[in-house]
Amino acid sequence: MSDIFTEVDEGIRQEKLGSLWKKWRPFVYGGVAALIIGVAVNEFVLAPQAEARREARALALENGIRALEDARYAEAEEAFTKIMNEDAKLAPLAAHFLAQTKYEGGGDSAGAAELLASVGGVEGGPYERLALLKSAYFKADELNLADLETTLGSLVTDDSTVGALARELVAAKAYEAGDFARARTEYNRLRLDAYAPQGLVRRAEIALAAIPVQTGTEEATEAAPAETAPAEPQETGQ
Repeated sequence: MSDIFTEVDEGIRQEKLGSLWKKWRPFVYGGVAALIIGVAVNEFVLAPQAEARREARALALENGIRALEDARYAEAEEAFTKIMNEDAKLAPLAAHFLAQTKYEGGGDSAGAAELLASVGGVEGGPYERLALLKSAYFKADELNLADLETTLGSLVTDDSTVGALARELVAAKAYEAGDFARARTEYNRLRLDAYAPQGLVRRAEIALAAIPVQTGTEEATEAAPAETAPAEPQETGQ
C-alpha cells in the first residue's frame, strides 16, 4: 500500500514540475539565449572595438610625440588633449607630454604645472608621482622651502627614484634659500640613497664640493683639522 502512495506522490510531483517547466520554459530559453548573445557580442563585437580604440589611442600618442619632436606644437597639443579627454589608461602619460608641449611651445610653465598637478599624486602610479614632481619643479621658483615640501608631501620620503629626485629638489631649494647646512645634509643623504641613480649621486657630490661648510656646525667641526699644541724647543747640549 505504501508503494502505491509513493508512486502517486511521485506522479503528482512530476506533474507539478512539468507544469512549472511549461510555464517558465520560454523565460529559461530566453535567458540562455540572452547569455549566449551577450557573450558573442562581447567576443566578436565589443572586444574588437575596444582593441581598435586602444590601437587608435596608441597611434595618436605616437603621432603626438612625433609632432612635439618636430615642434608642431598645435598638432601635438590636439593629439594629447584628445587622449586625456577619453580618460584612458594612456591619459596620465599624455598629460606629461601635453605639459611639455605647453612649456616648450608657449612657455606656459604655470599651465604646465596646473595640468600636471591635476593628474599627479603620491598615491597613484609612477606617472602620477612623476607628474607631482614635475609640477613641483615648475613651481619651485615661486615657492619657499616650506611650501615646496608641502607641495611634495610624502613624496620626499618615497622609496623610489622619483622620491630621490624629490629629495634632490628640496636640497637645491635649501641651497637657493641660503640654508647651506640643510642643503649639505640633504646632499650627503643623497650620496648614500639606495634609490638615487648614479647621475643624481654625482650631482650631489658636485654640490657638496661647491657648498661652503658653515662654521659652528657639527659637519664643520668634524671636517676641521685637530689642533695640536706647539712643540717645545728641545734643549741642546752645552
